[in-house]
Amino acid sequence: MTATVEEAWFELQHGSDDQRRADAIVYLGEKRYAPSVPRLTELVRQSDPGTRYLAAKALGQIGDEAESAVPALLEALRDNDMFLRAGITGALIQIGYPAVPGLTRALFDPSNAVKRAACKALGKIASERAVQALIFSLNDRNAGVRKFAREALTRIDSPAARAALRDR
Repeated sequence: MTATVEEAWFELQHGSDDQRRADAIVYLGEKRYAPSVPRLTELVRQSDPGTRYLAAKALGQIGDEAESAVPALLEALRDNDMFLRAGITGALIQIGYPAVPGLTRALFDPSNAVKRAACKALGKIASERAVQALIFSLNDRNAGVRKFAREALTRIDSPAARAALRDR
Protein backbone atom coordinates (compact mmCIF):
# COMPACT_ATOMS: atom_id res chain seq x y z
CA MET A 1 0.00 0.00 0.00
CA THR A 2 1.50 3.29 -1.05
CA ALA A 3 -0.56 5.77 0.87
CA THR A 4 -0.28 8.59 3.25
CA VAL A 5 -0.95 8.17 6.94
CA GLU A 6 -4.16 10.13 6.45
CA GLU A 7 -5.37 7.76 3.73
CA ALA A 8 -4.51 4.70 5.79
CA TRP A 9 -6.22 6.20 8.83
CA PHE A 10 -9.34 6.93 6.78
CA GLU A 11 -9.33 3.37 5.41
CA LEU A 12 -8.98 1.93 8.90
CA GLN A 13 -11.94 3.94 10.17
CA HIS A 14 -14.29 3.78 7.18
CA GLY A 15 -13.09 1.15 4.73
CA SER A 16 -15.04 -2.00 4.02
CA ASP A 17 -12.49 -3.95 1.98
CA ASP A 18 -10.69 -6.45 4.23
CA GLN A 19 -7.40 -6.39 2.31
CA ARG A 20 -7.24 -2.60 2.23
CA ARG A 21 -8.01 -2.50 5.96
CA ALA A 22 -5.23 -5.03 6.60
CA ASP A 23 -2.83 -2.94 4.51
CA ALA A 24 -3.85 0.17 6.47
CA ILE A 25 -3.22 -1.58 9.79
CA VAL A 26 0.25 -2.65 8.68
CA TYR A 27 1.06 0.79 7.31
CA LEU A 28 -0.08 2.64 10.43
CA GLY A 29 2.00 0.30 12.59
CA GLU A 30 5.06 0.83 10.42
CA LYS A 31 4.57 4.59 10.71
CA ARG A 32 4.04 4.28 14.49
CA TYR A 33 0.86 6.33 14.17
CA ALA A 34 -0.18 6.72 17.81
CA PRO A 35 -3.61 8.25 17.11
CA SER A 36 -4.64 4.85 15.72
CA VAL A 37 -4.17 3.12 19.10
CA PRO A 38 -7.85 3.26 20.18
CA ARG A 39 -9.08 1.84 16.84
CA LEU A 40 -6.36 -0.83 16.78
CA THR A 41 -7.26 -1.74 20.36
CA GLU A 42 -10.88 -2.15 19.32
CA LEU A 43 -9.78 -4.46 16.50
CA VAL A 44 -7.78 -6.58 18.96
CA ARG A 45 -10.98 -7.04 20.96
CA GLN A 46 -13.53 -7.57 18.23
CA SER A 47 -12.13 -8.85 14.96
CA ASP A 48 -11.24 -12.10 13.31
CA PRO A 49 -7.93 -13.72 14.39
CA GLY A 50 -5.98 -12.42 11.38
CA THR A 51 -7.05 -8.83 11.92
CA ARG A 52 -6.50 -9.16 15.66
CA TYR A 53 -2.95 -10.38 14.96
CA LEU A 54 -2.20 -7.48 12.58
CA ALA A 55 -3.65 -4.94 15.02
CA ALA A 56 -1.57 -6.37 17.88
CA LYS A 57 1.56 -6.27 15.75
CA ALA A 58 0.83 -2.64 14.81
CA LEU A 59 0.31 -1.74 18.48
CA GLY A 60 3.67 -3.32 19.27
CA GLN A 61 5.33 -1.26 16.56
CA ILE A 62 3.82 1.88 18.05
CA GLY A 63 5.54 0.85 21.29
CA ASP A 64 5.06 2.50 24.65
CA GLU A 65 2.64 5.02 23.17
CA ALA A 66 0.24 2.07 22.91
CA GLU A 67 0.15 1.70 26.71
CA SER A 68 -3.64 2.17 26.73
CA ALA A 69 -3.97 -1.04 24.67
CA VAL A 70 -2.30 -3.21 27.32
CA PRO A 71 -5.55 -4.34 29.04
CA ALA A 72 -7.04 -5.45 25.71
CA LEU A 73 -3.82 -7.21 24.75
CA LEU A 74 -3.71 -9.02 28.08
CA GLU A 75 -7.32 -10.12 27.60
CA ALA A 76 -6.49 -11.35 24.09
CA LEU A 77 -3.55 -13.29 25.52
CA ARG A 78 -6.17 -15.76 26.79
CA ASP A 79 -7.19 -16.67 23.24
CA ASN A 80 -6.68 -20.31 22.28
CA ASP A 81 -5.08 -19.41 18.94
CA MET A 82 -1.36 -19.90 19.59
CA PHE A 83 -0.33 -17.69 16.64
CA LEU A 84 -2.48 -14.85 17.91
CA ARG A 85 -1.10 -15.39 21.42
CA ALA A 86 2.45 -15.19 20.00
CA GLY A 87 1.60 -11.93 18.23
CA ILE A 88 0.04 -10.51 21.39
CA THR A 89 3.11 -11.52 23.41
CA GLY A 90 5.35 -9.82 20.88
CA ALA A 91 3.28 -6.64 21.05
CA LEU A 92 3.47 -6.59 24.85
CA ILE A 93 7.24 -7.04 24.68
CA GLN A 94 7.55 -4.11 22.27
CA ILE A 95 5.30 -1.91 24.41
CA GLY A 96 7.75 -2.76 27.15
CA TYR A 97 7.81 -1.26 30.60
CA PRO A 98 4.17 -0.02 30.59
CA ALA A 99 3.05 -3.66 30.13
CA VAL A 100 4.95 -4.96 33.18
CA PRO A 101 2.21 -4.52 35.84
CA GLY A 102 -0.36 -6.32 33.70
CA LEU A 103 2.06 -9.06 32.72
CA THR A 104 2.95 -9.53 36.38
CA ARG A 105 -0.74 -10.02 37.19
CA ALA A 106 -0.97 -12.48 34.27
CA LEU A 107 1.48 -14.76 36.09
CA PHE A 108 -1.46 -15.63 38.35
CA ASP A 109 -3.91 -16.40 35.53
CA PRO A 110 -5.56 -19.84 35.60
CA SER A 111 -4.26 -20.55 32.07
CA ASN A 112 -0.79 -22.07 31.84
CA ALA A 113 -0.45 -20.68 28.31
CA VAL A 114 -1.08 -17.16 29.61
CA LYS A 115 1.42 -17.62 32.45
CA ARG A 116 4.08 -18.96 30.04
CA ALA A 117 3.53 -16.04 27.67
CA ALA A 118 3.75 -13.57 30.57
CA CYS A 119 7.03 -15.13 31.76
CA LYS A 120 8.45 -14.93 28.26
CA ALA A 121 7.43 -11.28 27.85
CA LEU A 122 8.69 -10.28 31.28
CA GLY A 123 12.04 -11.92 30.57
CA LYS A 124 12.38 -10.02 27.29
CA ILE A 125 11.38 -6.72 28.91
CA ALA A 126 13.76 -7.53 31.79
CA SER A 127 12.16 -5.29 34.37
CA GLU A 128 13.24 -5.80 37.97
CA ARG A 129 9.66 -4.96 39.00
CA ALA A 130 8.64 -8.48 37.93
CA VAL A 131 11.27 -10.39 39.92
CA GLN A 132 9.18 -11.23 42.99
CA ALA A 133 6.24 -12.53 40.92
CA LEU A 134 8.61 -14.54 38.74
CA ILE A 135 10.21 -16.03 41.85
CA PHE A 136 6.72 -17.10 42.92
CA SER A 137 6.25 -18.67 39.46
CA LEU A 138 9.29 -20.88 40.04
CA ASN A 139 6.91 -22.94 42.23
CA ASP A 140 4.09 -23.17 39.68
CA ARG A 141 2.54 -26.59 39.15
CA ASN A 142 3.22 -26.38 35.40
CA ALA A 143 6.75 -27.31 34.32
CA GLY A 144 6.59 -24.93 31.33
CA VAL A 145 5.72 -21.99 33.56
CA ARG A 146 8.61 -22.87 35.89
CA LYS A 147 10.99 -23.15 32.92
CA PHE A 148 9.98 -19.78 31.45
CA ALA A 149 10.08 -18.12 34.89
CA ARG A 150 13.64 -19.40 35.34
CA GLU A 151 14.62 -18.11 31.88
CA ALA A 152 13.03 -14.73 32.64
CA LEU A 153 14.91 -14.39 35.92
CA THR A 154 18.14 -15.32 34.13
CA ARG A 155 17.54 -12.55 31.59
CA ILE A 156 16.70 -9.96 34.26
CA ASP A 157 19.94 -10.78 36.06
CA SER A 158 19.36 -8.62 39.15
CA PRO A 159 20.75 -9.50 42.59
CA ALA A 160 17.32 -10.78 43.71
CA ALA A 161 16.89 -12.83 40.55
CA ARG A 162 20.36 -14.33 40.86
CA ALA A 163 19.77 -15.17 44.52
CA ALA A 164 16.47 -16.89 43.71
CA LEU A 165 18.07 -18.97 40.98
CA ARG A 166 21.04 -19.84 43.17
CA ASP A 167 18.73 -21.03 45.95
CA ARG A 168 16.96 -23.48 43.63
